[in-house]
Amino acid sequence: MRRQLVSVVIFSVWIPVCLVAQYGAPIGGGGLPLPWHHKKSQKDSTGLPTISADGRTVSNDGKKLVVATEDGRTLTLKVESKTKFAQSGKDIAAAQIVPRTQVHVEAAEDEEAYLTAVRVELVKDAGQNVGQTEAPASSGAGDQPDRPRSTVSESPVDAPDRPILRRGKPKTEESASPPRAESHNNGTDFTITEDDANSDARNRPAYDALIGRAKDWALNFTSGLPNFVCQQSTTRYMEESKSSGWQAQDVVTAKVVFEDGKESYSEITVGGKRVNKSMLELGGSTSIGEFASVLRSLFSDASQTQFTFYRSATIRDLPAAIYDFKVGLRNSDWFTQVGGQSLKPAYSGSVWVDRSTAEVRRIELEANNIPKDFPLDMVQWAIDYDKVRLGTADFLLPVHAENLACWRGSTTCVKNAIDFRDYHKFSGESTITFEK
Repeated sequence: MRRQLVSVVIFSVWIPVCLVAQYGAPIGGGGLPLPWHHKKSQKDSTGLPTISADGRTVSNDGKKLVVATEDGRTLTLKVESKTKFAQSGKDIAAAQIVPRTQVHVEAAEDEEAYLTAVRVELVKDAGQNVGQTEAPASSGAGDQPDRPRSTVSESPVDAPDRPILRRGKPKTEESASPPRAESHNNGTDFTITEDDANSDARNRPAYDALIGRAKDWALNFTSGLPNFVCQQSTTRYMEESKSSGWQAQDVVTAKVVFEDGKESYSEITVGGKRVNKSMLELGGSTSIGEFASVLRSLFSDASQTQFTFYRSATIRDLPAAIYDFKVGLRNSDWFTQVGGQSLKPAYSGSVWVDRSTAEVRRIELEANNIPKDFPLDMVQWAIDYDKVRLGTADFLLPVHAENLACWRGSTTCVKNAIDFRDYHKFSGESTITFEK
């Protein structure tokens, strides 16, 4: 029997809606396996520590210990009767590990990536932390090394054959060796002319102003949208090896209602069968929140996003400008959870901005500097926006999205291809009655 993995990706700190993707067991079985299920050593299976980390406790109720680490993770550890608590080599009571206590934890990871605390060492108690201030938020410059082209078009150096999202890569940049697995084209083409390249330097002030206009547009994006409803269809894929290629697992559909800036999901089906669960309870790979969350998070002042003009291009025959961006670890609100570990990683990517309207047409992003103990070593996202008619006016809304995640140390990856169709205005109704 194959074990299952659940991963959640979420943007949710400063905005009312969230972006979530899950990777786990679809309803009815046929789940997505942990690639190391049959590779666990005897040491791993005996409950001996496989993960160690330093951090500060968030909570401890005697059954569950939550620890936040400096590399952006939050560890949720099961506490058992055999869990050892110590300070300076002496045993202590578990109750001494209170919130804001600095600890070193050693944990065992099971086949579903959940954690059990083996040993918890108290390094500095909570009283010694009183009065200290948190480290200032980073601008992002020191959180990750500079890279000449930091987008999801690149593959990690330790896994050159991994499937990668290349849909937004300009044709002039395509490498001689094509990637092992291409994403759906969806009609998104990018071209760059010599005249555009030669004029980029001369027009640099205009491009600097354009990203400012794009920020204003993005931060007002939600308030300008009417209430609407659409159909979301998600095809879920898994690839276990280079030779197997992408294998479709199933299709999830849902009716999405966007009302007063918030999304709700109903009439959910998995493999054509109605289910009585929310999108977040389905298991498997699901997605919500593409309508406004990524835009607002990326352009929020709190994110302190560093935008760098890359070059001019065209997208769907429209003149566009491509900007690379970085968001530092301390400013990230991209939340990814796998079993007992969650992570808010630093991330980078590219954004395509319409040069005439300053509207965002495409966003690509990838997690950077993922900790070596985290079960995933690649997480990527891409969203395409296009004009959609609602009533008598056109609005820019997501039409397609893809996300990709790969298990550390393996060739196993999962991918969602999400389409949004049949948009139309939605009017909520309410009735008030008075008792006689």
